[in-house]
Amino acid sequence: MKELLVLVVLSVSTVYLCSCSPNIIVPSDPAVGCEHVPLDNILPGIGSENPQIPSRREHFRNDKQLIPGQKVSDFTLTNLDGDEVSLSDVLLETDIVLIDFWASWCGPCIASFPKLKELRDTYGQDRFEIIAVSIDREREDWEESSAEHEVPWINLGELEAWHGEVATMYGVHFVPKSYLVDSDGCILQKDLPTT
Repeated sequence: MKELLVLVVLSVSTVYLCSCSPNIIVPSDPAVGCEHVPLDNILPGIGSENPQIPSRREHFRNDKQLIPGQKVSDFTLTNLDGDEVSLSDVLLETDIVLIDFWASWCGPCIASFPKLKELRDTYGQDRFEIIAVSIDREREDWEESSAEHEVPWINLGELEAWHGEVATMYGVHFVPKSYLVDSDGCILQKDLPTT
């Protein structure tokens, strides 16, 4: 188990070609090679008087609280076939899970797919799984991108952009955003580094 963990962490560290602001609380400049759109343009109404929309502060607060050693919250979302899949059920069948938040419009997310496929092919038989959570707004965008890129792992959709309960709970204020967790749901690593 320990050897698998070391191999997966080292391999996953090479997955992301670019992550918009993994080490910056409030991004101001795009990372090199990253298609960066300021949050103010993507999250209209965040921090406004609308109580239905989570505030930007809530995303940042949740992101800061989810650190290695902490346990992630369970969630249940649907896949493209309409079946509900819960994180807790996946954790029962695996030793390590990479939770990867993405969107069809996110260039760095799509660019990471070949490496994620390689990672899953290499370690999938060793009880490693990937759960992708699309934060697209439109189901059609999620479906088309998933088909175009032949996404082979557990592929779930929240389809509420940044405002979804799971995206908020996991502090998703940029994508790709990821959490590597063990079978107990404890965070081993987050916002995996770029190489």
